[in-house]
Amino acid sequence: MSKSQYTLSCYFKLNPESFVKVSDQLEISLPCINCQRDHRTIIFENINEKGICTPRKKCEGFPGKLVSREIIKEADGVKVNYLIEFDYHKFTDLKYNAESNFKFGWARVYFTIKCSECQKEKTISTQENVGRPWDEKCECGNIIFQDYETPFKYQATEK
Repeated sequence: MSKSQYTLSCYFKLNPESFVKVSDQLEISLPCINCQRDHRTIIFENINEKGICTPRKKCEGFPGKLVSREIIKEADGVKVNYLIEFDYHKFTDLKYNAESNFKFGWARVYFTIKCSECQKEKTISTQENVGRPWDEKCECGNIIFQDYETPFKYQATEK
């Protein structure tokens, strides 16, 4: 068994002044050696806490944690980098009889943005498989976020 790292980078094209925060919660698809299933939805509720493999009744927990989250405000958007460290070795998926891998990327992140018109804050989420393009509107009718292409980039490495 080896320690592996998984990096998720997200780039949100929005006015950096409108960005308020990104949630501590991250949902991401990873292989889990504890339940021997590939592409499990792993929930990280906070940084430096062990991940939760879902469904919870079928797994003892994900053998890793979200170790860091970096937020970088740029001229035309906000970049968020997540780093996950976990125990991993290749295995055969118990349900599909296929070798585990990192080829399938899926994530969901939650973030809060402020409307430039009325100044109200709203928490929204985006994920890999959402139907694009889509616009998020404030209660006042102002478009506060436009999602036209996936903001996610994935990379797995062995330590």
